[in-house]
Amino acid sequence: MRRPLSFLAVLIVGVLTSACVNTFAIHELNQLAANYIEKGDVASGISRLESSIDLDENIYETRYNLAVAYLKVDNCQKALENIKKAKELSPKEPSVYYTLGVSYNCEADRIKNQKCETPEERELYNNYLQEANNAYEKYIELAPESEDIEQVKEQIQSNNQSLAKELE
Repeated sequence: MRRPLSFLAVLIVGVLTSACVNTFAIHELNQLAANYIEKGDVASGISRLESSIDLDENIYETRYNLAVAYLKVDNCQKALENIKKAKELSPKEPSVYYTLGVSYNCEADRIKNQKCETPEERELYNNYLQEANNAYEKYIELAPESEDIEQVKEQIQSNNQSLAKELE
């Protein structure tokens, strides 16, 4: 009976130690990524954040920071993918909705720059603008005292004007 209990104890200690090592490694990779991004080496920062995701894909801060980093290099689709996952992990965090709105606006701008020639592209453009506005509205709801509320309201107004032009 002692042998199975000893084995079980070693197994539990191993699992706990492994979790601690992963947490430490993720923290280190995220810190290294922040240092790279701060110095302007966004590609290296993204690489470290992606490595952190490989260790644990369910860390809000990693997903959020990765979305912001992708926005810095105008990779709107990757930003949107990561901020959506960050939102799933922390749905009451106001900043996730602001960044979600920025990511949707980024995608809308990408489509607009391609001239929005087909009806499908115009519909996608309109959908991205509407989703951006929805995200901004949620941000305002969750952080009504934020210093940038007026700028966010201006962005919503700008998006609404673009949507109205599309309907003309």
